[in-house]
Amino acid sequence: MRFKTSIRNVSTFTKLTSCLVSIGKIAWLRLDEDEIRFTLMPDQGVQVFVNLSIESLFDSYIITSANSNIINLEVPLSPLHRALRSCVSASDATLRLTKRSSDNAPILCLTITTTTNTLVTQEIPVRVLSAASVANIKEPTCPEPDVHIILPSLYSLRSVVERFNKLDASRIAIAANMNGEFKMRLDGNDAVKVESVWTGLMNPLLDPEQVPGGVENHPSTTREKSEFAWVRVDGKEWGRVLKVGGISRRVVACFCEDHALVLYVYLTDQEDEDSAVLTYYLSSFVT
Repeated sequence: MRFKTSIRNVSTFTKLTSCLVSIGKIAWLRLDEDEIRFTLMPDQGVQVFVNLSIESLFDSYIITSANSNIINLEVPLSPLHRALRSCVSASDATLRLTKRSSDNAPILCLTITTTTNTLVTQEIPVRVLSAASVANIKEPTCPEPDVHIILPSLYSLRSVVERFNKLDASRIAIAANMNGEFKMRLDGNDAVKVESVWTGLMNPLLDPEQVPGGVENHPSTTREKSEFAWVRVDGKEWGRVLKVGGISRRVVACFCEDHALVLYVYLTDQEDEDSAVLTYYLSSFVT
């Protein structure tokens, strides 16, 4: 088993781990010949699935294993993020899977070359996972969305959510329609009535090849364009999700009414957007 790579985009990698560490402590990292995947599935709360092309983060990428050149690792996110922060201004950084000499435990070794040509090494303890132990990890199954919309600036949303949370927003109700409208309001706090509304947003077109049953029969097509679809989420969790605004180029929100809010966060330009995608699943409180 061998994994070694140069990090070509330290800034994006560091911002990515910053977003992930705000959601959970441990991630499943899957490395293969074609892509990189991070998966966070805590016992409760937000679930995150990250799919990245190798070129979006790495260069001079080498991977071999007896499992069809696939390596599965359990990675603690805080040590990984701290290590990456230390190499933001480095002239070169490499990452490799190896074993610690003192106890033979597996580690990710991050070697940094500073601008003064000093070598600095950081060790991130990991656990190698068998293929069988991760075979049943899959993204949740959701119904077809009632509404899909491109969100406004996540910075503006986050500033509103922070104000909501200061008003004791244990839950926030979020809604959108197919007429380019999006809104958030406090939920479950009868003493305070606050709502923020955005208009003039885009509802992206559906790809007919990706819609079973045809676009004309899709829930987002058959409902009234002005009809809002609602979900209700934990206010603090929603605020942590919105931290991804630091690296996102475009965010599409899919509303499965009273079931879940699914966010597709694209990190690259639209022409190549499938090369780096984060998917967030937030379950809705039952009304």
